[in-house]
Amino acid sequence: MASFSSSRALPLRYSAAAQFMHWFVAAAVIVLLAIGPVMKRLIPEGSLRDNLYNFHEALGALVLIVMVARLARRMAFGVPAPDASMPPVEQRASLWAQYALYVLLFVTTVLGWAGNNAYGDPVSVFCLFDFPAIVGKDQPLSDRIFVWHLICGILIGVIVALHTAAALYHWLIKRDSVLQRMLPRPERS
Repeated sequence: MASFSSSRALPLRYSAAAQFMHWFVAAAVIVLLAIGPVMKRLIPEGSLRDNLYNFHEALGALVLIVMVARLARRMAFGVPAPDASMPPVEQRASLWAQYALYVLLFVTTVLGWAGNNAYGDPVSVFCLFDFPAIVGKDQPLSDRIFVWHLICGILIGVIVALHTAAALYHWLIKRDSVLQRMLPRPERS
């Protein structure tokens, strides 16, 4: 999945565009994971809850849009190979975490979209435009879809926690350059 063109050399570090998309999705996922249970369990019905739902849906839709762009960019330009200093088991774990997050982020956002449509609501991206309906109104179906949306969200949370722990391990314990490949380069004087 590195690149369509086998003649092109893989980059050594992530591009600025790849870094931006990564950190946008990372921040958005943290916000989505925090808002999800709060809006569902802690906020009483009313305008605040409705606004949180609308924000959650719009941010989730943006994550889907950015993930499509990330996947297209990844397939067109490739990504750096796993850091050669990492043992093979860490390299495989890193790749599997990336692949699992890509799949889960697509599946979870599409489930949210479908669940919202089955509930009878459109998915609006911050009132700029609506996603087209992909399923008709069906409340029992919406309930089932949102159970799977929740399960996928929990899996994303677990993988993100492991991914974050691994990045911190490489930065603070191993003191290697694994994390730096996803960070902007410092300005040179």
